[in-house]
Amino acid sequence: MRGKNENKLGLHVVSAFGFAFLTVLANSEGQAQTTSITLDPIDVQSSRRGATRSAPGEQAPAPAQQDQQSPYGPGEGYTASRSATGTKTDTPISEIPQSISVVTQEEIRDQGAQTVQEALRYVPGTFADAYGPDSRGDYPRVRGSDPNIYLDGMRAINTWKFMEWRPDPYTLSRIEVLRGPASVLYGDMTTAGLINMVSKLPQAFSHNEIGVQYGSFNRKQVQFDSTGKLTTDGQWLYRLIGVFRDSDYQTDYVKNDRILIQPAITWKPTNDTSWTLLGFYQKDLTGSSTAFLPHVGTVYPGAFGFIPVNRFVGEPGFDRYQVTTGAASSIFEHMFSENFKIRQSTRYMHTNGMYHTMYPDLATYDPTTGKTGRSVWMDNVVRNSITSDTNAQLKFSTGPVEHKVLAGFDYRLLTDNGENGFASDPRPFDLYNPVYLGVTPPDLASYEATRQIQAGMYLQDQMRFGQWIAVAGIRYDKLTNKAEFSPNQQQHATTSRLGLMYELPGGLHPYVTWGTSFNPIFGANMCVGGNFCKPKEGELKEVGFKYNPRPGFAVNGALFDITEKNREVYDENFLIRQIGEARIKGGELEVVGTVAPGLDIIGAYSYTDGRVTQGDFVGSRLEVVPLHQASLWAKQKFSMFGIDGFSIGAGVRYVGESWSTGPDPFGDIQTITTPSFMLYDAMFAWEDAHWRFQINATNLGDKAHVTTCLARGDCFYGSRRTILSSLTYKF
Repeated sequence: MRGKNENKLGLHVVSAFGFAFLTVLANSEGQAQTTSITLDPIDVQSSRRGATRSAPGEQAPAPAQQDQQSPYGPGEGYTASRSATGTKTDTPISEIPQSISVVTQEEIRDQGAQTVQEALRYVPGTFADAYGPDSRGDYPRVRGSDPNIYLDGMRAINTWKFMEWRPDPYTLSRIEVLRGPASVLYGDMTTAGLINMVSKLPQAFSHNEIGVQYGSFNRKQVQFDSTGKLTTDGQWLYRLIGVFRDSDYQTDYVKNDRILIQPAITWKPTNDTSWTLLGFYQKDLTGSSTAFLPHVGTVYPGAFGFIPVNRFVGEPGFDRYQVTTGAASSIFEHMFSENFKIRQSTRYMHTNGMYHTMYPDLATYDPTTGKTGRSVWMDNVVRNSITSDTNAQLKFSTGPVEHKVLAGFDYRLLTDNGENGFASDPRPFDLYNPVYLGVTPPDLASYEATRQIQAGMYLQDQMRFGQWIAVAGIRYDKLTNKAEFSPNQQQHATTSRLGLMYELPGGLHPYVTWGTSFNPIFGANMCVGGNFCKPKEGELKEVGFKYNPRPGFAVNGALFDITEKNREVYDENFLIRQIGEARIKGGELEVVGTVAPGLDIIGAYSYTDGRVTQGDFVGSRLEVVPLHQASLWAKQKFSMFGIDGFSIGAGVRYVGESWSTGPDPFGDIQTITTPSFMLYDAMFAWEDAHWRFQINATNLGDKAHVTTCLARGDCFYGSRRTILSSLTYKF
């Protein structure tokens, strides 16, 4: 089995990094003040925690303003001190009694992340590349489940799996990962929590940049970002972002092209009022990079060895995955006083998708010959969504207790219309030496038009009494699924959250939290047996701590226990099967920030044990849930030949074994193990006031690896070595 011999080696390396974390932690505060090093840090613009530069497209705050970060800004270096995701209010992260990580703009840039899931590779509790480099979208897993995807605090990627808008990291100011149920503020949601992406918005300072990229798989990209004042008094601000890409993919015959334009305008008539209108148009033209390859030939060698990572199992000229998305958003905020303000956000999004593909019919696969029949799938869809969130925030005191109360109402309408068709192609297709035989497209038929309407009311109180911090919230939701030819489904849910934290001297904040969630399955989906699928329900119990001994450095840890009812999996016929009840227990540790002059690190370790506790296959582990994960990224700034502006980065990522239990393509029950793997990343950059050159290498050793195998019969290859060079000019 590929990677099996590396399990012990991987754990030894992870242990070594863990020891290194503890050593750094024990000495970091003193080193930052007293140690002399030979690598001189760069000092560009204002100083941050000893040395920094501003993130691209944003202005570094002055030292006196460093505790006044915006919860919507890019962060400082690799750290952010405030967030609006965990509570929907501007709150220090150290005062939010729930696990939350922020991927800053500088981290996205330094690691050369080209997709959102790539930007999440060093986040604790997150299996970023769960299904490999999928050209169709981002599919990370958080604490063993699929997270909900939000943009600017509103749902962006809905309950569908495919033909959705795919965000581009270049347009984002930051990415936040809130781990654990958050239905009390956001409505229907999985137990994983949410990923909230924050858009780059207009700024009062002038910044312009244009960049080019060239890299592996013939990737060519041009991008630009321009922001500043439209009027001299600063009442009107603008931002315009563009991305144009012509690229291939690691899978043969698959393109990875994109056109993206994102304009925004902000009106600020006073310091207390702002109104931003934000839009984008995006067209992605790609294909089916995911081949759904069999176990034999990926994790186990077949009669002819391993199937090549770049194998394409569709038909050139027929295979197509095209998504065109347009959206318009409004974000309004007004402060009536220091104690009372309102915020209103609305977005309309329209998506038009086309998905034509072929994939192996694994029930016909013969491992002795490497040949299989194929299935043909065509799907054309039109989707629309309207999301809206309105809330009011009031600060007041009752005796010695300070309150920050948030009350709000949100609404979401989703519609889905389209046509699809399926056919079988029994002709043998050789996975080792393919001969493309052409395809007869299936007849298309309209499927049930579906509509989902969700409306919710929520109330939250953030309280402080001396060193005690408490968060309490409750929410009521009404959700209706309407399908054209099926009975309406109407569901009601009340969810809540309680969190308690104590502020100790030295920046240590231990906490305990409890919360619930619910998550209906969209549309007319029927589970195995012909019944409507039940909503998933979740409960979180978590204890943890947040330690900020000094600005720009943080250590966060948590232990959690999640119970999830009506968890769904897809069987060998791609039908939804609900397994009853699952329990996910684990722990996470995160170390992030500046540990010495010019040296920044991001370290993470996760232990996630997910098992079925009621229903089918009691005691079996949940699929796509590695037991252990660990990662470490470090960046050092230095001078060379008397020239400032150099930096070098290196990272290591370890993903442990995972398991999947269920029926195989023939209906027999089996457990398949996905072996562990370890990958290495690297970065080199040089920057001055106007120019930045950077080169990144991910999976530096070009290690062939499998990220996930499912009992139903298929496996997913991970990303090959990818080299990306970029040159940016700022003016």
